[in-house]
Amino acid sequence: MKIFLILLFFISPLRQVENFQFCFLSQQPGIFPDYSNGNFSQKIYYRNGKTYPETRGLNFFDINLNFRIFLNHEYVSRLDPEVRKILVGLPVQSMTLREFLSQVGDFLKKNIQYQDNDFPQDPVSVLVNGRANCIGYSDLFSTLLNSVGVKNKFVKGFYLKKGKQNKWVPVPHRWIEISLSNGFRYFYDPQYQDFSANYVVIKDGIDFLSIKKFKAYLIKKSKEIINR
Repeated sequence: MKIFLILLFFISPLRQVENFQFCFLSQQPGIFPDYSNGNFSQKIYYRNGKTYPETRGLNFFDINLNFRIFLNHEYVSRLDPEVRKILVGLPVQSMTLREFLSQVGDFLKKNIQYQDNDFPQDPVSVLVNGRANCIGYSDLFSTLLNSVGVKNKFVKGFYLKKGKQNKWVPVPHRWIEISLSNGFRYFYDPQYQDFSANYVVIKDGIDFLSIKKFKAYLIKKSKEIINR
């Protein structure tokens, strides 16, 4: 059976999808929307004072990102020199979006350290200080995407970090939704440089400070192999 699956993987274009079912010990209607795009979906149910999200995620590397990208010279000319340095070091005019994401990701790993302290999160400060939290990572990456004409927007929610047993910790978080030229939309997290099912989206305009703290428990987790 294992040999068959390995052969099937090479013969057919397959991808792995994660499915999570959580229970949040909180019922805050209007905060968590139903949401879906090319690599993520979220369905919310409320029962007996509890919230039950069902999420489905696909890592962005399994998506076709072989789109040619080109520098937006007018936009780049207005950027701070610290930001332009990143673009100057890349052969952008001959790259695909996949290659761009990979090389920018390598740059972040080597040059930016995660720190959740009270310091500026604008792209220039992130580069000068070499430190960022999810806001800084997202702001810098969004600027770089804009530089090559890739549409994107910020998304807020929680990253569900695995704790002990089936307990998960909801960490306030921000990431990016990328819109391709063919209309395909997908999530990308520049801090972790991937995406999975252990996220939950909140509605636009909701302040994290207005959300009451809650506990999260994993009910069910599964993986499946599907055709592209």
